[in-house]
Amino acid sequence: MKIILLILLVILSSALVAQDSLLNQKLCEQSKAECLIPIRPGIQGIQPFWNEKAVMFKYAPSFQNNQSSWIIPNPSYYRYAAFSFKDNQYYIFTADSPYEALTPIWDKLPVGGVYLKVEAISLDEKDAGLAGSRFFTKAASFCPPYPKADYSYQEALEKGLQFLYHQEHIQHWINAGTPDHGHHKLYCYSALEVGSVVNGMLLYNRHYPRNDTSISIACKAADYIILNAEPEGSPLAFFPKVYEGTNMFAGNYKGEIIMTEPASTGLSFLALYDRTGEMKYLNYAVRIADTYSKTQLESGTWYIRIYKENGIPASEELCIPINIVNFLTLLVEKYKFPKYQSVMESALSWIWENPMKTYNWSGQFEDVAALKPYQNLSKYEASWFAQYLIRHSESDTNYVALAKELTAFCEDQFVVWEKPGIYDNWGNSSERWRVPAVLEQYQCYVPIDASVVQMIHTFYSIYLRTDEPIYLHKAIALANSLVNSQLDNGMIPTFWVPGFEEFWNNCMVSSLTLLERLITLDDFEN
Repeated sequence: MKIILLILLVILSSALVAQDSLLNQKLCEQSKAECLIPIRPGIQGIQPFWNEKAVMFKYAPSFQNNQSSWIIPNPSYYRYAAFSFKDNQYYIFTADSPYEALTPIWDKLPVGGVYLKVEAISLDEKDAGLAGSRFFTKAASFCPPYPKADYSYQEALEKGLQFLYHQEHIQHWINAGTPDHGHHKLYCYSALEVGSVVNGMLLYNRHYPRNDTSISIACKAADYIILNAEPEGSPLAFFPKVYEGTNMFAGNYKGEIIMTEPASTGLSFLALYDRTGEMKYLNYAVRIADTYSKTQLESGTWYIRIYKENGIPASEELCIPINIVNFLTLLVEKYKFPKYQSVMESALSWIWENPMKTYNWSGQFEDVAALKPYQNLSKYEASWFAQYLIRHSESDTNYVALAKELTAFCEDQFVVWEKPGIYDNWGNSSERWRVPAVLEQYQCYVPIDASVVQMIHTFYSIYLRTDEPIYLHKAIALANSLVNSQLDNGMIPTFWVPGFEEFWNNCMVSSLTLLERLITLDDFEN
């Protein structure tokens, strides 16, 4: 009887393995087919080319090959020749314009470094003029299987919460009520890191509710933000202090406020109000919203950076206000403050008329200057807007397709399923990276745990709306990688480059918040 049961178990196990293998093969094939479709390709004079500074692609790209080809004024056709450094072969096709996507050769072109040359060919085919050339890396598309998690999401969450709570800079709040710059130099980014203390301690308290100290720490951190906020009557009244001291890049921007940050602070205060019932935290969030309302430009958005003393923009670059929209939406819908409806709607209109048309999804980070269009793309605002579209897709069925396109852009430029053979901004080879992973922005083209979290949320939100398995499996692959990045002491490193394990409190809180969500989902498996 035991032998029969053993045989049945072996047969069942083999069947499950075969089933998994067939699913993986199907997902690989689907992903490769999807990567043949270019993402928001440029159309000369009509739709801008967003990828001028991009160095890596999974989806077939098209480029603005507009170099002078006066030698060939009326070419017969254009010849595209892509040289692969992987197999030392040329992959060639012809087209009627110099702006075509590389779809005809993309499924044949190996993963790795590529040199592309586009030439205008004369009518007699005797002469050629260079229309454009470019080096780039073709990155691997999604193709499971990927490593399973070494242990459960629950265990990872518990280890991480204990690590976080017992950090010296966290415990310092109990008696001092101020940031411990000695043990956490990143408090120089005051609103970001002090706000993450509020979020982290609320998270800790949800799992260890008998620990009242965690709530006390959260309140002291919030009170510190209020005490040091911009004074009433100033141009940016009640906005939190973004920079403190001169550590890192805080000295570079100490007189500025980055306009997306107060919305994050407002969200933290709303969560603290929900937990404590203290009206001062709700009132402070409302004051932040009032200042957004007073400072909104006629266009519907705000400048990315503003001098706090006089309200003058520190840069002419405009912010992508989706996180501000998320904050105001919560005030309108949950807390019943309808006066922010028009502010929110104007900001949304600006997004539709600008990055949704231009794909200039510029990064907005405390430690990076506001750069010119396309110089520093990031996936954060694009993926937040994809999530927004999914949440509101019942009102417009086109929103799902637009959300999927935005998510494909994020995956194309920032998700690495395998080591892509490039170098990060500090000269580290991607051979040192932990993968699968997600890169943060062009100016920090490095795997970051919070970036992984952002894409897990995005992939999973689309799965919930579409029931398409590929999005679920992409989310699971990244979630398992997140667990496997955790160190023995419970820390989830911010940078997924061994030996460069700098710890940002806000990033780890983001990771732990995700793990908290995952343990409630039946779809996810360790």
